[in-house]
Amino acid sequence: MHSALLKSLQDIPFFQHFDTSQIEALIQQGTTREIAKDTVLFHQGDTADSMYVIVSGAVRVIGEDSQGATFELSQLKSGDFFGELALIDGGTRSATIQTCEDSQLFVLGREVFIQMLTQSPGLLAEILADISGKIRASNEKVYQEILEQQKIQSEMEIERHRSLSQMVAGVAHEINTPLGIVNVTASMITENLSPELLDRISDPEAREVLDDLVEAAQLMQSNIARANKLIQTFKNISVGQITDALETVVLPQLLEEIVDLFKVQARLAGLKIHIHNEVEDPHWTGYTGYLTQIMMNLLTNIERYAYPDQRGGSIDIRLRTPDSTHFEIQVSDYGKGMSEHDLSHVFDVFFTTGRGKGGTGLGMSIVHNLVTSALQGEIHMRSTLDEGTTVILRLPKKIMAEDGNNA
Repeated sequence: MHSALLKSLQDIPFFQHFDTSQIEALIQQGTTREIAKDTVLFHQGDTADSMYVIVSGAVRVIGEDSQGATFELSQLKSGDFFGELALIDGGTRSATIQTCEDSQLFVLGREVFIQMLTQSPGLLAEILADISGKIRASNEKVYQEILEQQKIQSEMEIERHRSLSQMVAGVAHEINTPLGIVNVTASMITENLSPELLDRISDPEAREVLDDLVEAAQLMQSNIARANKLIQTFKNISVGQITDALETVVLPQLLEEIVDLFKVQARLAGLKIHIHNEVEDPHWTGYTGYLTQIMMNLLTNIERYAYPDQRGGSIDIRLRTPDSTHFEIQVSDYGKGMSEHDLSHVFDVFFTTGRGKGGTGLGMSIVHNLVTSALQGEIHMRSTLDEGTTVILRLPKKIMAEDGNNA
């Protein structure tokens, strides 16, 4: 039994810096206990003051949720150990342990372990360094898991927008057919009611009716042309979001198209949007669908939070070049602004100040991920309560394609 116990202790990470004589001393300080089957050694939440090594037999590790329901986490057998964290922190037990057969356990108390460490400063330094490394590795793992979770959430949101964009593109295509028919009909009216034909009408009342009819047909044609342009913009942007293809566009023109998409919403909310172009070479190579999604999200946030309840206000979109390789888009409002606390958490997943207004807390997190990942840029925000907010997008003039080449 002694040799098996010695090997079990040597396999415990906390004891990897102990030599054989030190582990022998620990064995002499510990105690061996015979425990009957179905005995509970300790409950979850009990004070932790010792660790256990299973010399023979087996135990069941039992967890308990916040509602008090219990469930088996695992089973440990001969040679396994548990409760080792009690030697370091002396906190509370994280699970309940119950024997599932007659067992023989070696028990080492925390006081014995701490006493040995105080007698060997070199050993204490090695153990603390080892613990520090494990904590750092654990923190990095948690951080990576959080990033992965955010990535998954962003991909889910992008997929939802892609599906919506596909639907919009399909609807736009279908609307074009009846619009085309109406346009042809209006053209037939204006062509048939030519000025030469109207000059032959001697009846003043009939002439007035026909003049009104021609004017109505011309008005129909001009508005159909406007609708066609708007639908084509919807379709182009939606297809861009579906395909996510790199393309070179005139950036001020793209921003104007995005604002056009938001015009109806802006009019209802009393918003006045101004675009200020301060660049000489406006050509940008990037993903127009992603930038559209980002800008629409920012404009919607301004409508919802900066100028709530349709009280209206101004929005300035400023395009400039801070250096030779980047564009900078500044989106500014002059509304409610944010506190320093809210500003520090604005890109956190699920953080929102508008839960009651339909906010999910995902919008700005997704915007951040799209800017920094898909568009390979940076996003910053500054805000002052009751003075307004400015979002700054810093984007490369040419986004690198996935194969590492400039498009």
